[in-house]
Amino acid sequence: MNTDAHERARKLVALDGPDEVSGSDQVASNAWLRAHLETCDACRAFAGNAAETIRGLRAISLVAGRGLVSTTQTRVRRRALELQRHRERLWLVAVSCTAVTLCALLSTAALWRGFEWLGTRAHLAPSVWQVGFLVFCGMPAVVAGVLLLAKDTHLADHAGSYQG
Repeated sequence: MNTDAHERARKLVALDGPDEVSGSDQVASNAWLRAHLETCDACRAFAGNAAETIRGLRAISLVAGRGLVSTTQTRVRRRALELQRHRERLWLVAVSCTAVTLCALLSTAALWRGFEWLGTRAHLAPSVWQVGFLVFCGMPAVVAGVLLLAKDTHLADHAGSYQG
């Protein structure tokens, strides 16, 4: 026998479970392993030792102390509460974004109509009142951008420390 066959047999013995090898590979591997173990004393001894070791490990009873159990339960509950709060915040953000989008669409449509009405009443060219509409609607974003840039510049001037 070559060493590759022994290595394969030991690997299959070490895997020792249907979860580790899938479908048709499992059937073929198990058949090959049984045939190999019938003819190879060293691999049969390895399989026997592995099975005995696993039985011995399964017989050992592990009991966690009360402190460990209590601490673990507390941490699990705290983490579950954090996850629940995170989900609630995400839901609130999603609802808020939807509401803001709908309000922005409605107010933009109303503003468009208003600017159109003012433009026709003042006998302005459509391009003039449309530019006025764009400036009026774009100004809050420009002001917010300038303020955010000013804040970042302020933070950079103070060695990046946040003054809250």
